[in-house]
Amino acid sequence: MKNNLSHVLKKIGISILAAIAFKLLFFRLPDFLEPDLLVIPFIVFILWEGNVYIDKQLEKKYSWLTNPTQRIVNQFILSLIFSAISLFILMNLMHFTKFNEIRLFNRAIRQMFVPAIIITFLSLVIYISGQFLKAWKQSLLEVEKHKTESANAQLQNLKNQLNPHFLFNNLSVLSSLVYQNQDKAIDFINELSKVYRYLLDNKNAELVSLQEELDFLEHYIYLLKIRFGENIIFNIQIEESLISFLPPMCLQMLVENTIQHNETSLAKPLKVSIIAKNNRLIVNNPIQPRSDKSESSQTGLENMKTRYQFFTDEKIEIIHNESVFTVSLPLIAKK
Repeated sequence: MKNNLSHVLKKIGISILAAIAFKLLFFRLPDFLEPDLLVIPFIVFILWEGNVYIDKQLEKKYSWLTNPTQRIVNQFILSLIFSAISLFILMNLMHFTKFNEIRLFNRAIRQMFVPAIIITFLSLVIYISGQFLKAWKQSLLEVEKHKTESANAQLQNLKNQLNPHFLFNNLSVLSSLVYQNQDKAIDFINELSKVYRYLLDNKNAELVSLQEELDFLEHYIYLLKIRFGENIIFNIQIEESLISFLPPMCLQMLVENTIQHNETSLAKPLKVSIIAKNNRLIVNNPIQPRSDKSESSQTGLENMKTRYQFFTDEKIEIIHNESVFTVSLPLIAKK
């Protein structure tokens, strides 16, 4: 109730201000309008309400977002026609009440009709521009909201792909160790529990610190050492004071990728280097094709590229020549 009263009083106030402005702009009104200045707010009120009604009806048919051109053209045409007819009728009605006669298009009406139409036109420009900007702003908010929701859903889907893949690979290793070496299998289970604890703790994390990822990698490397022994060698050169962030499990995926596509043997151990340089994390290994090599789907790297797009414009760099495979990850300065 209070809101409706406030809305009506606001409209009346605007109408009175418009009448005062009209009087100030045209220092001398025609004789038939001079004593009736208080009637002008009524005219402004009628014009305002009529144009608002037209706006509401057009909104049902022509949305600012889907048909902006049709909306503007139709609104201007209908509003100007309505305003012109209303002004003509109201001015003649005022003339009739003053002089008790009807004289269509007399000099006084013609003198005021054109300025009144011009003022109405300018008011329509301001009103329609305001409506368009309001609709445009709302559309931007909706687009951003949709993009955010879509991005969050996509990111969550990407993260959900990691856990089953990681668990499946390690259970395959464990099933082999159970038959080959039960003591190693027990150690493997203990370390695997620590690794999977990290996965559970960070399943909803978008970014983790580089140090957290390195601590996790240490447990994962322990698992690899149980499986491969001296067949795989790691060279990690990263300063502990380096404070940076990256999506979780990126390092593990890169290390796993090197093992998947390269030979690891006592005669030809696989050497994996991990260094931090120029605000990037660089992982490289010599290319040692496996005899049972299968075609790579590149799913892991594509997944990683997509995850990085949510946090930085910097790209993941991949160098693949005849002797070395290198992946360079951008380090993110902060969460």
